[in-house]
Amino acid sequence: MRTRYVQINSELVKVPDDWVPEPRSDYHIMPDIKPYRSMADGTMVTSRSTQREMLARNNVMQIGRDSSLFKPRKPLQSPPGLKEKIIRAVENQESKLRR
Repeated sequence: MRTRYVQINSELVKVPDDWVPEPRSDYHIMPDIKPYRSMADGTMVTSRSTQREMLARNNVMQIGRDSSLFKPRKPLQSPPGLKEKIIRAVENQESKLRR
């Protein structure tokens, strides 16, 4: 049979198999950004709110390390036979108009 232990205050404590730790309610405070000069318009960005305003004002997007935006997109493939169906439909409509 397996025995479970958890470390509490640097001491191993035996716990039952169905033991679940209590949810933590710690806060995480994220620091503000360091000031930098905007490459879009040259203004100084000193906070996240001024950064959001600058991005909206210049219609730009921050991409960070997301390289998926630089990957070439795959060309769209039409379903097989679509071109022929379109040609037949156009010819059918044209023949109806000629009657």
